[in-house]
Amino acid sequence: MRKKWLAVALAVGIGGVATWGMSVSAQADNGALESYKSALKQTKEAGSLTAHAHLELTDNQTKLFAVDGVAKVDHEQKLGSVDGTYVDANGEGSFQAFREPTQMVFKKGDRDLYRVMEAMDWQQQQPEQDQHAMSSAMMEQVHKTLFGSMEKWTTMENLPDGGKRVSLKLDEEQMPVFAKMLGPIMYAKIVERSQEARAGEAEKGLALKLPALQEDVHLEQVVLNATINEQNQIEQQTAKVAIVGMDASGVVHTLRLTVDVRLSDLAATTPERVDLTGKQVEKVTREEMRSHWAKGGWRH
Repeated sequence: MRKKWLAVALAVGIGGVATWGMSVSAQADNGALESYKSALKQTKEAGSLTAHAHLELTDNQTKLFAVDGVAKVDHEQKLGSVDGTYVDANGEGSFQAFREPTQMVFKKGDRDLYRVMEAMDWQQQQPEQDQHAMSSAMMEQVHKTLFGSMEKWTTMENLPDGGKRVSLKLDEEQMPVFAKMLGPIMYAKIVERSQEARAGEAEKGLALKLPALQEDVHLEQVVLNATINEQNQIEQQTAKVAIVGMDASGVVHTLRLTVDVRLSDLAATTPERVDLTGKQVEKVTREEMRSHWAKGGWRH
């Protein structure tokens, strides 16, 4: 499994949801965004949670890649665990990851090898005085410049069970210029990396094979939804992104990325732990991990 592609997919998908959350926090000036901001704050205050995530990428309705996983996080104890499966061009597989107070542990499902990396302290990634260096006014200006006035396209619906659904839908004509430009640039870079990996590791195939779009590449639609329960906590978030373009032979491709994250067991989650006693362990540095991912992932 090329972990690089798993990392890219999760970053793009979950990052889309997170970006909405950051923008909401910076420019919450209508009822829908204020409701989302309030629920986001209350969800974070739970301390621990379980996230059931599904990510899928299709090309003209043909599945290219899919990941399903369950992540358990306890911020107060600095613990976390992920248990996931994936389907890619090479078949099916699984993976596990564990976050302990002082280390990260990674394991590929069909291997007995546990890779261990020193963990960075969640609370000390940067000096406390730097965490609030940028004023809220500056953050608001940055987000409005990058993402436009998203409050115009954000709506809220009251649900029969007492909850709410906050939604953002941007079609091509409504997207900020930044979003229109960023999508094609990011896609071109990912395709370039995939071609480099294919050339260097042809004998092993490539986990993700993307069409090389060359003409009229553009973001067609972005849809984000958040379901808030009657306790004012976020219980589900979804993101759907569509990119359209034409390849060298004139075939039009519509790539759709779908991410669905359902939250449960807020303030009642206990992450899985791993006992490395008697197991095959390999210690790696953060730099080594980044280097291997940049070169296409661990080969064994």
